Amino acid sequence: MLPLGPLAAFSSSITWAYASAHYARTSRTVSSVEVNVARATTVLPIYLILCFAIAGRHAFSDLTLHGASWLLVSVLCSYVFADNLFFIAARRVGISTALTIASTYPLWAALYGVVLGGEKFGLGRAGGTLLCLGGVIALVQLSHSEKTHVRDRIGLLLAFATSVLWSGNTISTKYGSVGLSVLEANAVRYVFSFVLLSGAVRFVAKSAVPRRKWWVALLPAILADAFLGSILYVYGLGHSDLAVGATLSSLAPLVSVPVAIALGEERWNPARFVAVCATVLGVAILILGG
Repeated sequence: MLPLGPLAAFSSSITWAYASAHYARTSRTVSSVEVNVARATTVLPIYLILCFAIAGRHAFSDLTLHGASWLLVSVLCSYVFADNLFFIAARRVGISTALTIASTYPLWAALYGVVLGGEKFGLGRAGGTLLCLGGVIALVQLSHSEKTHVRDRIGLLLAFATSVLWSGNTISTKYGSVGLSVLEANAVRYVFSFVLLSGAVRFVAKSAVPRRKWWVALLPAILADAFLGSILYVYGLGHSDLAVGATLSSLAPLVSVPVAIALGEERWNPARFVAVCATVLGVAILILGG
């Protein structure tokens, strides 16, 4: 029987691959802050209703200040800071370079888990992690045709900062959700997200398109990502070691390849085939050995 934690972590990358394509299209006219507020506003009531419907007055009874603090850090490391830093870095050094650097974040999460969390990290797990990361980085490079090689130190530093923050999100989500159901953990995360971002959205709103129009268009992606994907993400991190959960939840570039090829947006070639095979082998090692 395959372990559910690693499978859930990998499945969350599938929902993110689907949703991120829609978010990227919308971000041409709508700021990332507006999109994140829409995500929180859409799914927060669903989480709260389900929490109280299932647990009644005992909902959130196991939430501690320590756990809430970790979940607050996860929101700061993702929706509040990392998203904006990544887009700034992408404008300065290009999306391919920025995403390649930022995609190294599972390494920092794995390092934290081994050094401070006491998690095991043998040769098999190390090999699986490196195969996944190497394959994803290669796929990112192969999926973009940028010819410029910008040596913008600030842009490179921002991309690296994004990587560190994304690893912080992974770590803090794992530790913040201890003792909580996945519904409760996500409800707390989206409460923080809504409070922190709703006040800022008025200063960064740039959409000339009526909010209701793009919000309704994004609704399927939001539900797939912020509801189903978030449940899978929190469960996956909570039931696997950081090296496994962080790596498997970061594989959206792998998932997007067959879709892009089927739509004619990408072409199959030997280099991409090798990158996909390396990543799939890494996934198999991590899932079966995780």
